[in-house]
Amino acid sequence: MVTAIKNAPKDYKGPNSEKARTTLLDACKRSVENDLGALKSTWLTQGVSVVSDGWSDIKNKQLINVTASNSRGSCFLYAEDFSGVGKTGVAIAEFLLKAIDEIGPGNVLQVVTDNASNCKAAGKEIEKVHKHIIWAPCVVHTLNLIFKDFAAKFPWMLETYRTGKAIVKFFQGHSRCLAMFRTNSRLDLLKVKKTRFASHYILLQRLITCREALATTVVTRQWKDWVSTSSSDLKQQARAIAQTINDDDFWSEVENIIAITGPIYSVLRFSDGEGSKMGEIYERMDCMVGQIKDIVTKEDNPHKEDFAEVQSIVIGRWERMNLPLHCLAYALCPKFYHQQYLNTPAPGGNTREAPNIDVEVMTNVLAAFEKIADSPSENKVFREQFNIFIMKKGMFAVPEVQSDAYSMNAIDWWTSYGSVTPELAEVAKRLISRRIWSTYQYIHSAKRNKLNPGTADKLVFIHSNLRLISRSTESYKGGAHSKWDVDPEDPAI
Repeated sequence: MVTAIKNAPKDYKGPNSEKARTTLLDACKRSVENDLGALKSTWLTQGVSVVSDGWSDIKNKQLINVTASNSRGSCFLYAEDFSGVGKTGVAIAEFLLKAIDEIGPGNVLQVVTDNASNCKAAGKEIEKVHKHIIWAPCVVHTLNLIFKDFAAKFPWMLETYRTGKAIVKFFQGHSRCLAMFRTNSRLDLLKVKKTRFASHYILLQRLITCREALATTVVTRQWKDWVSTSSSDLKQQARAIAQTINDDDFWSEVENIIAITGPIYSVLRFSDGEGSKMGEIYERMDCMVGQIKDIVTKEDNPHKEDFAEVQSIVIGRWERMNLPLHCLAYALCPKFYHQQYLNTPAPGGNTREAPNIDVEVMTNVLAAFEKIADSPSENKVFREQFNIFIMKKGMFAVPEVQSDAYSMNAIDWWTSYGSVTPELAEVAKRLISRRIWSTYQYIHSAKRNKLNPGTADKLVFIHSNLRLISRSTESYKGGAHSKWDVDPEDPAI
């Protein structure tokens, strides 16, 4: 934009405010809607997930947004002010049903929200109206709750986190202290917000990355001179911070937390992104449990006796989130039946098995077929075609098709070879393309306090969708403008 302004003709006059907020704004909105046309055209073939999340604007208005998403991208529909309105299950359901009707109930596969009880109640209300639409809790929210459960259950984790947080708070609360640190580090310490997912992991991971810089800072002449001229209270705090920074036991505990929670953070990062994730989340969670087991049960791990509790927390959260659709999506991913995948060592000392060998998976597959089928006869068709798929009959027996099962994107594979089982292929393409997160972090405020609601709504619609559209471009994924709207060094992240 700056370049465009610089290159503008000398006699160019910008539009007046009236034109900018009326005709030009309307034209921009129409342009964005036109750009969304290609995405919306996939809703019929791939279906969509209606995803919703709550947030507050700069005036602390309680807002709930709704977005339509599939593997091809996301489209922001609108946000509604819930200030002064009881966020009951019925109220939220009515809001989401309006979006479902706008999209077309036949195109909607599921509704994804956070894990709150009122959202779960809203899901049940929606399922009463549309039998085939299933409510699903946000995977990212669920994974984040594991971090909180760990902190509540294990005092050593909570104490280590609080100590690390105190170090960050001390440095960021004293400008001279922070300036000294910055001369020794190219990275800033992160003051992570409580609302940030995996805040414990992010803060401690950055802290350990900056360990050497912190240790260098507290032994410099500038630090000692600053401490010596400070008040008695500040001297005491600074000495305690320096002592902690030089405490190997503290850093060992930080490393233990990072190691144990690292697999959870990896799955969270995988889940909290665009693209088709539904087919892989079951397998990722399985591997995550195995990776945690490998780490915690090591002989030299001082907390190996905590493994039973760690495993109980992780599996407990997963069981609350795991739905028949997760299992069906997993069972419909062709690569999980390929010998190359099955021969790959599994973490936790487990042996990889094809999805149809797992009793839990197959029990949920049958439950999912019953849920999405419009009639017993359609349910039977699904089961018969699923048998053709897992037994590799017909076209599925062709070597090239089996080879592509491992290397090709699951949706593309079903699009290419699913004609032998057309009804099941449609289910697979729609299901695997589903989104599994509800977090809305692309825009968190309409920072305009003198706009009428209609104008503000248009601005939010344009801004949100332009950012969503940009995330599907090659320039966003790599290059000079990669992830232009994400600042990893923001200390208030």
